[in-house]
Amino acid sequence: MNLGPPSDSGAAILAEPEACTECHSVSRLTNGLCLNCLLRGALGNEEEVPGKEAFKEALAAVKSRYGDWHVADHEILNEIARGGMGVVYQAREPHSERIVALKCVLAYQGDSDQALARFRREAETAARLDHPNIVPIYQVGETADGFPYYTMKYAAEGSLLRAREPLLQHPGASVELMLKVTRAVQYAHEQGVLHRDLKPGNILLDSRREPLVSDFGLARCEANSSYLTRSLASFGTPGYIAPEQADGPAANLTAAADLYSLGALLFELLTGRPPFVGDNAFAVMKQSAEKPAPKLRTLAQYLDRDLETICARCLEREPEDRYQSAVDLADDLQRWLEDRPIAVRRRQLWLHTRRWVRHNRRLAALLAVFCLVGIGSIAWQIRAQRIQSAMKESVLAQRSVVVLPFLDLDNVTPDPILAQSLATTLQGQLDAFGPARITVGSAPGWGQAADIRRAGLEARARTVLTGTVRHIQGRTRISLQMLDSATSDPLFAKQWEESAGKAQLSSETKDLSKRVYEILSANDWSGLRRTEIDPVWRNEVGSEAIRAGRDLVFHYTVADLDLAIELFKKAIAAEPNSSVAHSYLAIAAISRTHFVADLTFLELGKVEAQIALQLSPNSVEAHRALAGVLFQEEKFQEALEEQIGTIEMGGVEDKVAAFVGMTLDMLGRPDQALKWYRLSSGLQDTPGDVDALIGDSWSKLSDDEQAIRAYDRAIELRPGSSQGVIGKCHICLLQGNFEAAREICRSHLGNGNELGEMAQIAAQIEFFARNFAAAEELYRKLGSSDADGGGSFYGTITYQSALGRIRQTLGDNEAATKLLQDSLAKETAALNRRPRNPEAPYRLAAVEASLGLHEASLQHLRQAAALGWMDYRSLSLDPRFDSLRTNPALQIFVSEISARVAEMRSTAKK
Repeated sequence: MNLGPPSDSGAAILAEPEACTECHSVSRLTNGLCLNCLLRGALGNEEEVPGKEAFKEALAAVKSRYGDWHVADHEILNEIARGGMGVVYQAREPHSERIVALKCVLAYQGDSDQALARFRREAETAARLDHPNIVPIYQVGETADGFPYYTMKYAAEGSLLRAREPLLQHPGASVELMLKVTRAVQYAHEQGVLHRDLKPGNILLDSRREPLVSDFGLARCEANSSYLTRSLASFGTPGYIAPEQADGPAANLTAAADLYSLGALLFELLTGRPPFVGDNAFAVMKQSAEKPAPKLRTLAQYLDRDLETICARCLEREPEDRYQSAVDLADDLQRWLEDRPIAVRRRQLWLHTRRWVRHNRRLAALLAVFCLVGIGSIAWQIRAQRIQSAMKESVLAQRSVVVLPFLDLDNVTPDPILAQSLATTLQGQLDAFGPARITVGSAPGWGQAADIRRAGLEARARTVLTGTVRHIQGRTRISLQMLDSATSDPLFAKQWEESAGKAQLSSETKDLSKRVYEILSANDWSGLRRTEIDPVWRNEVGSEAIRAGRDLVFHYTVADLDLAIELFKKAIAAEPNSSVAHSYLAIAAISRTHFVADLTFLELGKVEAQIALQLSPNSVEAHRALAGVLFQEEKFQEALEEQIGTIEMGGVEDKVAAFVGMTLDMLGRPDQALKWYRLSSGLQDTPGDVDALIGDSWSKLSDDEQAIRAYDRAIELRPGSSQGVIGKCHICLLQGNFEAAREICRSHLGNGNELGEMAQIAAQIEFFARNFAAAEELYRKLGSSDADGGGSFYGTITYQSALGRIRQTLGDNEAATKLLQDSLAKETAALNRRPRNPEAPYRLAAVEASLGLHEASLQHLRQAAALGWMDYRSLSLDPRFDSLRTNPALQIFVSEISARVAEMRSTAKK
């Protein structure tokens, strides 16, 4: 087979071009015509043969440069490129007529076994690479003469040789193109193939201008490296090959060689020239081996530094200094396109250092010796200092305190300023006794035990100092507790008062500092803890009864409270001198009177609380019991003071905080109560205990949306409790939506609420809805078990006064008068007995209004409002006040209360 110019006269080619006989353009055809004239002559009159068919006929009539010359049944249309080993033709496949590129061995190389073997290796390597940016191989075979050939996709847009100039002004397009090329090279590397001859002429462009990596003539296959690769006479193309490719054996090459070529390609697309240029190939290779590549921005200042960094990393002389894989290069190109920071920049300092060491080995070695000597000396000094520091740290760890923010009882907020002031003062005073470490923490000092322990651990403190602060009659009372940070057990407590507004803490801290230092210096605190332990906790029977009864108290049912009372009596029998046992018996007894007005239990609670205080005057439980007694006696201000004192002595507990909120609610400050409820909620181990109380406060503030949200949370978190359901029903009642309220009652009545609160709200619905017959039936059932009950429930409606008003509306004046007069006497006595309870004058005012005593009723309403009563919405619906509805004084009174509630609501939402 002869692959030179064919001898067919119809396709003869002139050695030198001549002028076309028709248009005088240059032509090499022997017939003297150029291609344009041949086509024009073949097409003839366009009007006679229109459309694609005419064009096909014209093409068929025109002989190509090589006429009807064929290689392996492929019609040769044109020569595309010619190299040292092979030639590439544009050809037409025999059956599909698809235009392809056909590559075969040059005729003069046909006698070289090595060239033929290399050509077959190229075809095999390219054929097994399947990637959208690697030129696909269609067919591999041999001609009739036994010469290998293969066909591949025809790149209609040529190569980067033609496209690089248009890309010069478009860095983004250049980077995007090189990203695709890099991904293709990455794929080849993953298949074990190194290209080794990446250059503009080997990057083809298809009709969609997508890049195609081609010409794997110098490729080395890792799976089957042979003498063909090791003995190549050609090293690739100077200017694009890596220094090690021209200077060492091919078997030692790595993927870094192709990365160098990719960097050179990117450099040329961005600047218009390769990194190295010279008079000949040897000059170019010498530059690349001896000199660093020029900086990108020295040739194109408008390019950014990230592109310069990427190119510089690719063009490093040492392979290990380049990107370690095509993946890394592709990722950085992708980051640049997405305007994200490139990864390579973070490693440049290390590269510069390593390069300096490589070129200054003796000086680097000398410096290393000096550094080692210096480091050894420093290490010795550091070791000595560490030993000394460890000893000092051991002492400081023994005598360490973290001061946590105090609780401001007036605003229910942390007071970090006091904590900082106390820490500064203590540190100065403790230094006089010896080494000690005082730090300030940020965790609330009144949190759960786990929070206290965590704060101590974070501060590496052995103890925790915290407490409360509040203002009383122009003075500031500070209550302090010292706790073991590991167990949260109390070690020491102190309370003192300062003049309000005083800049420095008083001399009280001097005694405090001395006591704190004594505790910190002690190795064993068991003696401190033992003095605080109640004897019942050392009695197995008593402690077991206390724990069981304590859980029952908070179930809030009469049956459970009765069981708890018996258990606490059992604990007292086991340990009569236990202040804790007497305290819990008092708490259980007074809790029972909240649900059933039985003075026997109130008296029992009062006696037990006094005994508990006698046994342990500073017992937190005893003071909590006393606060409960005062609350049930409706001495709310005294109860509040006792509860606050309990917090000052023993810290904040969730139940105590909720108790403070309830008391403030009774005193007409639901806005303040909300703060304590939230504090209680944050201290609870299980959520949901105070959400119904939060709903009650928002209800009093006439914010039904917030109230419903709190009641829904209570229903969700405490499905066994009816408090949330009753609260939600009460909201519907206050809104006058009686049917919705009835529906809630019908779906939950008889749901195990043996305290009668669901029955109370059911009776109140019918009473406010003026369905007196149904209301009377319900109130009679309630009164049969608790004749004096109802006065402390929503609406403050005693059963007796409701029954009297119902009889009155039903025309039974005699029975009504008897019931109302009896109720009047009881409420008058109750007011005289408990003049500071806001509910007492309101209950009396309701009875007086029913009896037509309008002036007295209005007077007692004002008295109730002055004490904190604010439930004007219940008053507006209560039938007992019907006789006052049109009284202007009542209307003014309701407006005043409504305005006060609105102001509180605004404060509560801040």
